[in-house]
Order: sequence, then structure tokens, then C-alpha cells
Amino acid sequence: MNTMIELATRVGRAKMRPLSWRSLRSLKFVLLSGLMLLATAPGAAQTSRCVDVCALYSELLMSPERTLIGSIRSVERVAKPALGPRNTRGRWIQREVYLGSEAFHATFYVGAGLVQRIELVSTAPEDACRNRSSWANVLEVIGVWQDKDGVTGSLEARDTLQQSMHWAIENVDVSVYLSLAAETCSMKVAFRKREVKDAATL
Repeated sequence: MNTMIELATRVGRAKMRPLSWRSLRSLKFVLLSGLMLLATAPGAAQTSRCVDVCALYSELLMSPERTLIGSIRSVERVAKPALGPRNTRGRWIQREVYLGSEAFHATFYVGAGLVQRIELVSTAPEDACRNRSSWANVLEVIGVWQDKDGVTGSLEARDTLQQSMHWAIENVDVSVYLSLAAETCSMKVAFRKREVKDAATL
């Protein structure tokens, strides 16, 4: 009888032990991945929020490539990885990712075995891109996620208009880009880890 009580006490103490940082991070990935499945499920386009996708993508930045594979079941390996910034490669793609009601294909750029950049390219129809309704929708859902407006930028050269909106979110930079020309119109969202420089090195 005493042995059983002692065993139960040990089990109880084991359950009360605080989770390590690594365990908490793993649990967070599991929860965010579950929300991602809901956000990318058929019929979820009208109800998915940026927080479901954006939070997971922010957490994946600078994580090992294996963490990406384990976190997103629908990710696919790219046959011919595209060259990205700073010698990264777009090795993985996730199709039909929704930010609000807007659909994107997301490419994960990997360098030194880590996810260093995530780019979402809009699949919106040409007219929705040109009348900037898709642009407005994406800015709205990211703004709601962060509860603040971003910093705007624009550049016009000849027949091309480029607009951008940027958010600094803790240690992550999120940018939305719109490129409007006579023959083409495109929009993309980029997630990347912000580089904070030490003032002593400047």
C-alpha cells in the first residue's frame, strides 16, 4: 500500500514539473499548426484570420528546415528551388494559403539549414489586383492582427507603380508589396527576421 502511495506521489510530482523552453516552443508549434490546418481547409477562405497563418510563419523564421516540414503537412518540396535574397533557396512551397479572403502561394526560403524568409504571392484575379481590392483586404487583416497601421512607401517610374506597407513586429518584419504596370499586376507578402544592430558596432 505504501509503495502505491509513493509511486502516485512521484507521478504527481513529475506532472507538476515546469515545462522546458524547448517543450513550450514545441507545444506552441503544435497549436499554431492546428490553426493553420483550419485556415487552409476547404471553405475556410471567408473566416481565416491573419493571426492563424501570420503567427506560425513568424515563429518558423530562423527555425530548422525539419521544423517547417513537421509543422505544415501540406508543404511541398520545390523541384528547382529559386534563388532568394542572401544566397537562400526557395526549397518549399505551400499552396492556397489564406490571409482573410485572399489566397496566396507561400514559398519558404532556406539558408544554412534555417527558414530565413517566407514570401506569399497573391493568386488574386487580374481585376482584383488592378482595382487594389486585394491589396486593401490584406492590409486590413494584417492591421487587425497587429492593431496598428503600417508604414507606407511608394515609387512610380514610367509606366510602373510600386506600393508597399511595412510592419515591425517584435523581431519580425512583415511587408506587403504591390507592383502595377501596363501589362502585369502582382502582390506579395514577405516575412523575414529583423536584423537589430548593436549600437556599439555602428
